[in-house]
Amino acid sequence: MQTTRIEGVAIWSHRLTCKFPYDERECEANSGFMTINSLNQCHRIEGFPVSSESETFWRAAGLANILPALALVLLLLIPVLACAAVERPGTHETIIAGDYFGANASPASMVEGDAFIAGVHVDLKQPVNGDALLIGRSVSVSDRIGGDVYASGGSIFLDASVVGNARLAGGNVEITRRGQISGKTTLVGARVTMLGKAGRQLAVFGEDVVLDGEVAGNVTIASRTLSIGPNARVSGKLTYRGSLPAQVDPAAAITGGINYLGFDFEDETYRAVARVIAWIGAIAFTVGLFLIGTLTIVMAPQSTAHMSRLGRRRPIASISLGLLTLLLMPVTAVLLMLTLVGIPLAFMLLLIWPMILIFGYLAGVMAVSDAIAGPSADAKGRRIFLLAMGLGVMLLFARVPFAGWIIGVLLLIMGIGAMALNAMGATVPVKVSKDKRAVPVGRSPETISRQEPTLRI
Repeated sequence: MQTTRIEGVAIWSHRLTCKFPYDERECEANSGFMTINSLNQCHRIEGFPVSSESETFWRAAGLANILPALALVLLLLIPVLACAAVERPGTHETIIAGDYFGANASPASMVEGDAFIAGVHVDLKQPVNGDALLIGRSVSVSDRIGGDVYASGGSIFLDASVVGNARLAGGNVEITRRGQISGKTTLVGARVTMLGKAGRQLAVFGEDVVLDGEVAGNVTIASRTLSIGPNARVSGKLTYRGSLPAQVDPAAAITGGINYLGFDFEDETYRAVARVIAWIGAIAFTVGLFLIGTLTIVMAPQSTAHMSRLGRRRPIASISLGLLTLLLMPVTAVLLMLTLVGIPLAFMLLLIWPMILIFGYLAGVMAVSDAIAGPSADAKGRRIFLLAMGLGVMLLFARVPFAGWIIGVLLLIMGIGAMALNAMGATVPVKVSKDKRAVPVGRSPETISRQEPTLRI
């Protein structure tokens, strides 16, 4: 019998797996009353020798007395435990080859290798000799990072030295006076505050930026507003792109001067350029889909035709299975990440996820175009031509608000479901049509009724 961690409680145990100072054999040989301390270590209570005759009595008496009270306590604690489970997710951590992996946890001692931490609140208070990858709603670093640091979250707070580069992105990003980055620094956020020291170069993109620290190199900032404080020291040139000129304190020292380039975030010129770039990207994406579809039709005509028929003849199953796959794959990847052991498999799922979306959309469009091309899988030229027409129509129709988006999403879901059905070896339902034909002279109706029905696929 193995016990849970219950600090300061005396319990009876016949087979208690112990840590220091007893090993498992000693605990088995010296069964009796034990206590559990905060380190889950067991210690025998002095003065309570338990003989084999009294062992059964103590077990029965103890259980009879504590079971009703224990049941009542558990009933009272159920709401508290439920709230705690919601507010404080489970913590998981492990060390592999010197690298620290933590979920809603932080290392208790120095990390010899790299640190990979994800959670609601990530608070790194121990030094890390390697790199640090931190993701959370709030991320705080208060001890030395020997390599590079990459952090993303709602708020990023750096209050330590970083030997390598720092790449920080979040809603609110702040480097305090104690924060020092020896390498390159890249900061992205709605509000970015730079009070510490950055070596080599500093690049910032944000809504509102405050620069009141030291930079041993050039600075590039793109933001709506920029405020340069009295403690700002820039050894190189400061290039600023923004809607308004920077507010510079007279005590600030910028060796290379300030190069201000006016940039209106709402200018119609940039909107037109963005629209052109979006169209070029959409056309390139459509051409890529067409090339992939052409290759699959040429190399696997029967398989692609069968998959298209599955999408058309089994629409409910295709849409249901596609929607289930679309929703469950990201959730499965997140759950695998929380187990730590399944992190490699989770990354594999995330890598193939975009490919599934692309091929699913292509399969949905191909199902519609093949319906026009006809049932024959050998008509490759006609299928390829109609696939090009279908992709072109969807490229234009996607610009229609709501209706175009809904049809595109339905094609995507149906295509993913058809791919899943095809992978599972599903068959296309067969329609049996019984033609009413006249009875030839000299032949009985029974002979005609025994003929095979016509199969139409």
